[in-house]
Amino acid sequence: MSVLARCSNCAEPFERPFKFCPNCGLSVLGSGFTDKAGVAVRDLFDIARNFSSVSDLEVLLKKISNTAEKLTQAEASSVMLLDDNKEYLYFKTAGGEKGSYIKTIKIPIQHGIAGWVARQAEPLLIEDVTQDPRFSAALADDKSGFKTRSILCVPMIFQDEVIGVMEVLNKRADAPGGRFTEDDRDILSSLSGFAAASIVNSKLTLDQKNFFANIIEILISAMESGSKNSLGHCWRVAKTSCSIARRLKIADQSYRNIYYASLLHDIGYLGAVRQLQEKKAQVTKERIEHIHPAIGAEMVGTIRLLQNAAPLIEAHHELWDGSGFPNGLKGQSIPLGARIISFAESVEDLRDRLKGEGRQDPDVRTRVEQFASENIDILFDPQVAAAFFVEVTPPV
Repeated sequence: MSVLARCSNCAEPFERPFKFCPNCGLSVLGSGFTDKAGVAVRDLFDIARNFSSVSDLEVLLKKISNTAEKLTQAEASSVMLLDDNKEYLYFKTAGGEKGSYIKTIKIPIQHGIAGWVARQAEPLLIEDVTQDPRFSAALADDKSGFKTRSILCVPMIFQDEVIGVMEVLNKRADAPGGRFTEDDRDILSSLSGFAAASIVNSKLTLDQKNFFANIIEILISAMESGSKNSLGHCWRVAKTSCSIARRLKIADQSYRNIYYASLLHDIGYLGAVRQLQEKKAQVTKERIEHIHPAIGAEMVGTIRLLQNAAPLIEAHHELWDGSGFPNGLKGQSIPLGARIISFAESVEDLRDRLKGEGRQDPDVRTRVEQFASENIDILFDPQVAAAFFVEVTPPV
């Protein structure tokens, strides 16, 4: 093999030109190559490798902007997005002391260099902005106090649609050559692709979360419309359950499982009557009550996002001493999340009954605390009850 270039980091040989080593991500040394970017090039590859693991859009875009400044040796950078009507560009990220203020500025798409790039969907490199009629200091410089001398601006495009622009400003005085180059443009274009994909991905994720949240609310409304419990029962059980879980230092996916299971713990009521009718069994309140945990677990178990909440729903009527249902589980054999929900619902049920009897708030609180205390290590896991007394003020 005729070696044209060799990686400056891992010594990987190449028989044709590469700007960056596919093996380790460092820029290549050899005939016709320079090592201008150095180890900083790895930042670009880190973004690509870690892209799917970054859920916070602001954090990811800030990382991309910082990398853009480093790789192009610029004094500042920003990411600007088009509004829904595609009439204005607004700053999504902006560095410097007045970055927070700059993010409040809107620029009409018909004005400025950024507007031109967004309209034309083409990159633009300007060495001296004072000589370009498209530049207007009044749009941002006069408001931010930053003085732009040169600018490199590229469109952010996703599936042939411009969603914004990314720009770097002022080549640093200590940078070789002292001006932006075509290599800088290529690097910024690559970074803008990451930025565009991350923004679209974030919006899709947000839409999915909003859709899922709305579906949860619809299900809860359906549950409570035919329930013996008072309005808001599921939300109160979830609030108490999550407070106890936080006190027990339950976090991440385990915490989310408890949250979803506590909200949907009674979803089985929606399917219980139909199942009894399909089996031609007698429909009674006692039978519905006994089978609704297992039916609820079956209903959510087929939903990938909720499948880990299913065991908690199935066991949310199990009790510490084994006297619960549907499977008579006892002690530690009951999932911790289910022990928490069982306790929270028992407290909430008592609260509902007392309020229905016309009891006043101080009396309700006292009776709830007395009930919980009397049943520690009988109906309830001692650590769950202890967490309740430390963390939770019973709602009244």
